[in-house]
Amino acid sequence: MGTHIPRLCGEEWENWANKILSVHYGPTEYQQVPDHDRGDAGLEGFTRGSGHAYQAYGCEEPISTADRYEKQRDKMTKDIGKFINNRSILTRIFGTVQITRWAIFVPHCDSKDMIAHASKKTSEVKSAELPYVADTFQVCVCQQSDFSVAESQLLNAAQMQLRFSAESPTPQQIAEWNEANEGPSQVLAEKLFRLPTLVNDDARSKFHSQVLDWYLMGQDILDGLRAYPETFAKVKSAKSHRESFLVTGIVSGLPPQDHLMRSVNDLREALELEVRELHRFSSESLAYEAVADWLLRCPLDFPEVVDA
Repeated sequence: MGTHIPRLCGEEWENWANKILSVHYGPTEYQQVPDHDRGDAGLEGFTRGSGHAYQAYGCEEPISTADRYEKQRDKMTKDIGKFINNRSILTRIFGTVQITRWAIFVPHCDSKDMIAHASKKTSEVKSAELPYVADTFQVCVCQQSDFSVAESQLLNAAQMQLRFSAESPTPQQIAEWNEANEGPSQVLAEKLFRLPTLVNDDARSKFHSQVLDWYLMGQDILDGLRAYPETFAKVKSAKSHRESFLVTGIVSGLPPQDHLMRSVNDLREALELEVRELHRFSSESLAYEAVADWLLRCPLDFPEVVDA
């Protein structure tokens, strides 16, 4: 079980990185370098004033920290080689610009070894005595979260919608979660006895598994959303806000099943309004995750059924 492609990769990441950099620096400061005419010059673009050169790279996810490091390290090694060996074409591209930083721009970096590798490559570039390299030159690593303000501006302006697709947990995964979380699972079971639409043990057992399915799938989507910190914070804020009003549903006199579905719909509408960059399918999944979480933790409850 896990979210699919929580981070962009390949050409999609390169295109998104160029947009982020253009917004961050400004379109007349950041110069993208096309690679369609005479091949890849070893960089995505550069800035005219500060002399920052960028190469974007996003590997296929999900991937371990060790494998991610190896792929990012190899990409840096390859493109620093181009930065050194493509002296004649880069001299013409940079003109009078002196490059102070060469950065590999990745969706996520979680290995300190990449910093050490960048230091090693800094020495190699300086030893090459390139005409377009400044005395203060450094090779470095940048990641998506470093440009959160520019990314937020892009998401809000273009209404780019983030869509996450999570795999449904297997019966074994649900059983393992039940065993490891006996307390919340028992709380949920007790609440389901108060849903009059669940008329027997078999119906309650199936719905119990369905609620855990909502919860675990939603948790995977939330994990994917951590790659977009501002969006993640808005989702958590909307959930917290709606949670504070759950008690009003209990005293409203609504039947438990209606109170349950109203809670889902209220949060889904709140997410669609407050987190507009989130695809409506993801908003719906997160609304169901929230209701499952509330049922497990106790913020959402149903009144006792009183026999007539």
